[in-house]
Amino acid sequence: MTKSRRPARSSGKKVTGDDVELLLEVARLYNTEYDFQAKEWFWGEFKGETFEEFAKKYAQGSREFQFFERFTSRFELEGILIDYGFLNEELYFERYGSLGAEWERSKHIVYGLRKEWNEPRFRENFELLASRGSKWAKKHPPKITQT
Repeated sequence: MTKSRRPARSSGKKVTGDDVELLLEVARLYNTEYDFQAKEWFWGEFKGETFEEFAKKYAQGSREFQFFERFTSRFELEGILIDYGFLNEELYFERYGSLGAEWERSKHIVYGLRKEWNEPRFRENFELLASRGSKWAKKHPPKITQT
């Protein structure tokens, strides 16, 4: 038996048509054949290696390195848009979930690139987005539970 419940929105901010349109526009930006290949690589071939293993296996400029860049750049942009208040956080996490798996799989590479490139802010908005997603998930249990 499946039970359904509708949780209260924690932010209290009403979702507008503009919020929905921006979410859909961002989704369209990352809905290309190249993005599909990057997602397929990320969830298939990429195993969340250590930075050293990743760097040895995928040289900067390689197709796989570019896949990693493209896959994570989406979350960087979305994190910026949420941080500045342009993208509705509740609506975003309702659609995409907490991003915990994406961040956990990416973080060692991100940390390694920050150090190697001496760029401490590299993908910081992705990291912050995943942190916000974790907090969101704790406040929003699944709407449907199996009994």
